[in-house]
Amino acid sequence: MGKPLRVLFVEDSEDDAELLLRELQRIGYEVEFERVETDVAMRAMLIERPWDLILSDYTLPKFNAPQALEILKASRLEIPFIIISGTIGEETAVAALKAGADDFLVKGKYARLGPAIERELREVELRRDRKRAEEQIKYHARLLRHINDAVIATDDQIRITAWNRAAERIYGWTTAEVMGRSLDEVLRGQLNQEQQAQAKELLQESSSLRSERIHAKRNGQPVYVEENTIALTDQRGVITGYVSVNRDITERKQAEETMRENERLLSESQSIGHVGSWSYNLVMDSLQYSDEMYRILDVSPREFPHTSEGFLNLIYPSDHPVAVQWLGDIRTGRQPRELEFRIFRKNGELRYIQCRGAIIFSSTGKPVRFTGMAQDITERKLAEIQIRQQIEHLSTLRKIDQAIASNSDLHFILNTLLSEVRTQLQVDAADILLLNPEEQVLEYAAGQGFRTHAIEMARLPVGKSHAWRVAQERRLIKIENLEYQSDDPFLSTLLTEENFVCYFGVPLIAKGKIEGILELFHRVPLHPYSEWLDFLNTLAGQAAIAIENATLFENLQQTNRELSRAYDATIEGWSRALDLRDRETEGHTLRVTQMMLNLARTFGLPKEQFLNIRWGSLLHDIGKMGVPDHILLKPGELTDEEWVQMKRHPQYGYDLLKPIAFLTAALDIPYCHHEKWDGTGYPRGLHSKEIPLAARLFAVVDVWDALRSDRPYRPAWSEQAALDYIREQAGKHFDPQVVEAFLKMIE
Repeated sequence: MGKPLRVLFVEDSEDDAELLLRELQRIGYEVEFERVETDVAMRAMLIERPWDLILSDYTLPKFNAPQALEILKASRLEIPFIIISGTIGEETAVAALKAGADDFLVKGKYARLGPAIERELREVELRRDRKRAEEQIKYHARLLRHINDAVIATDDQIRITAWNRAAERIYGWTTAEVMGRSLDEVLRGQLNQEQQAQAKELLQESSSLRSERIHAKRNGQPVYVEENTIALTDQRGVITGYVSVNRDITERKQAEETMRENERLLSESQSIGHVGSWSYNLVMDSLQYSDEMYRILDVSPREFPHTSEGFLNLIYPSDHPVAVQWLGDIRTGRQPRELEFRIFRKNGELRYIQCRGAIIFSSTGKPVRFTGMAQDITERKLAEIQIRQQIEHLSTLRKIDQAIASNSDLHFILNTLLSEVRTQLQVDAADILLLNPEEQVLEYAAGQGFRTHAIEMARLPVGKSHAWRVAQERRLIKIENLEYQSDDPFLSTLLTEENFVCYFGVPLIAKGKIEGILELFHRVPLHPYSEWLDFLNTLAGQAAIAIENATLFENLQQTNRELSRAYDATIEGWSRALDLRDRETEGHTLRVTQMMLNLARTFGLPKEQFLNIRWGSLLHDIGKMGVPDHILLKPGELTDEEWVQMKRHPQYGYDLLKPIAFLTAALDIPYCHHEKWDGTGYPRGLHSKEIPLAARLFAVVDVWDALRSDRPYRPAWSEQAALDYIREQAGKHFDPQVVEAFLKMIE
């Protein structure tokens, strides 16, 4: 199986195009191609289907390579364009390359053809990857422009590609002033080349890096930032750029510095920067908090037990073990890293808190106190979560797009989509019901996450079901408590077995037409936020596109099947017409056709070839239409001159059928069934395996039926006599292996 390659030939010579096609096949490509020789045809082909490569002659009777190049440029398609010509000089070739051609080859000298194609295909893919990466970075820059932290995107060379409003406010540079400039040049981050290399290496390993930096504003004033950088990669894992969320921590840094000098200034800085300070007496196991610390933790100074246990009881359960370990390190005198944990405020709001500090030791070296600070980092954390979530959503949509583009199996596509729905939206179960417009029912098509098979029986007529309400109102419907929903009989039955609590239904609409609905079920209360609902609607749109594409594909397949049956009926009609003309062989065509198909099965030929074998068998003597009646219907033996005329009928058949494109693969039998294994046959005197396999198979059944049928000039042979003749002709008239298979089938 070669590498697939879609090639558009701009060539007026069919022979030259055939030579190029053979060369491409020789170097390992499985080629899908079209040939054009006018500007109109080329424009049509560029619109009709996608192409991987254009191979163009320089000069055609009504067209030339420069004109073709202009058409390609106007289309804005990125397709490699290689000129192959033997009629132009070096100066013209150079001019063509300057005009936009990717390479120039001399006709007949194709040593560079394979490398040139591989190089240009790689170049196109690299350009597309870069374009996708740049578009992704720009998208995130727009998405994050309203975040209070500076969001800065760069390419893989650390050149700025996005700069949000917060960055303008923090650093004093406008977006227009920094776009395309080096990030280090603008921020003067004071990283030498070795430090930059280390940062890149860390990003390569973990895809994210958190650090603190001192940057410079436009006016030269330093600004302390907490920098969280994420590496963006393409599908191959190659880094294409970076996104940094920089929080201005200048005030916090100043607070840390003044804390060592003056307690009053510390209190003021805490109030300004919303940073709480605290100390932990290790000997007494007692805590002391600043006012800001109480506000951050949302506790009352009078009610809060100022012990390590009281502090740990505030922390979200899943973060509890890390906090216990952190306090344990402090007690043993091991300087801890910063601690991040979550708490629930009294109003139920989840907040992210970050703590850091230092241990104070006694004169004997024993740890006695820990002094630290805490900050609410919820906004930054939510921004990080939002970035990662958006990246996951983009990845999900890409995966679904690939499933739609690479597979026509609707069941596979819908199950891929449902798997992503459950993963990304975190729901227990999901299904898709398709609309049967003829019967006006919604029918189960796919589902995941259900404990029973009850959903698979869903076939809902127009009525009071929630599913039909979604379809008729053409909008998302959510039910947060299904306990009180008794007006949907099918759903009520489902609830008794599945214990679902909430329901979401969204219509699948493609080109204004309802294709079905997507249903989501969850066994605990679910309170979706706006981004969740937006992504649900996006996934519903993908599902609708998938269903529409699959339906179109199925309709196309049905049309092809009907067309194939029409072809078959026409061909069988031709064969009957031949039998009517040559009444002494009446019924011969249908008999040998059926026998040929049986022999092909015995010989193990692929089923994909059977249709062409059938057509070739039905038309094996079509060339006799070119033989005069006085020869074809002559009751006696033919003269030498008459035999010359008769032996031309395979060539007549080939000439008659060759212009019919869909019969090209069926030509072997009409053209070669009178060739003989020893090379004495006609019309071309082919020898042994030069004869196509289908023709070698058919030769045996054709002779067998002729021997076993009555003729005006002789009676039918007995079965034994015919079998003896077939055996005797193995290695002379017939392929010995074919004879062996035929005898096995007959006996």
